[in-house]
Amino acid sequence: MNTHVTPANLNEFGRFDALRKTVDPQKAKAYFEGMEGATLPMFRVNARADKLLQDFIVQGGFLSN
Repeated sequence: MNTHVTPANLNEFGRFDALRKTVDPQKAKAYFEGMEGATLPMFRVNARADKLLQDFIVQGGFLSN
């Protein structure tokens, strides 16, 4: 998080690819379907998980209220 990540260098040294491989597909599916209130195909779940991870890293984390 302290490496000043930008969208351009997000996958430097393959770190983002390694992080994506740690996502549990069934847990991600349950999470996003719970958020949407509808059944989602796995390609959409994977895309949303990828986007969520990218946003989290580039923004330096999320703050909860």
